[in-house]
Amino acid sequence: MKRRTLSFLVVALFTVTAGMAAQVNAASQEVQKQNLPSVQAQANASQPIPVALPTQAEIVMKGGGKRDGRVVQLDEKVQQLWIQLGQEKRSIPLGQIDKIVFSKNAVVYRSNGEQVIRGALPPATSTQAKWNGIPISAFELKDAVKGQAVVNLGPPVVSRGQLRGILGVSKDRQFFVDEMQFDVQKKTMTIAATPY
Repeated sequence: MKRRTLSFLVVALFTVTAGMAAQVNAASQEVQKQNLPSVQAQANASQPIPVALPTQAEIVMKGGGKRDGRVVQLDEKVQQLWIQLGQEKRSIPLGQIDKIVFSKNAVVYRSNGEQVIRGALPPATSTQAKWNGIPISAFELKDAVKGQAVVNLGPPVVSRGQLRGILGVSKDRQFFVDEMQFDVQKKTMTIAATPY
């Protein structure tokens, strides 16, 4: 009799425990499903970083040749760059560009509208930032006349730690772009910039 009671109690205990485990597992999965999008969004979140393009640029072409002008438009869909020299505006296919080098002695406008000559300013740091693999669509030229642009940075282009550092620098400094390069197959770009 005692054995039957004991066996019954053991079976009942296992049944109750299994039922509770199933409920806990289901509840845990539901919480994970609810939190998954927000966790993924935080991991993939990008931040707009203001950058300034100096008003004079040298476009170095693949296979030789150079063109000078002010960068006034970048169109990711048609993969074209527009530059302006005086009243003339011309487009250049991104696939023909080796790199864009911005003048070290050109006028640059800070995000507050202040006009400065880049060569007259000491950089905030001697370290140049280089951001590789930026989707071309993450770059937006806000004001072509003043060269004011925004680049959205986040993982995997930069780590979350690097992004925190970039945001810290951009609070009281402005990143002036030194160079740009394009990978038309991957639809990405590389930007080298120095904070001033």
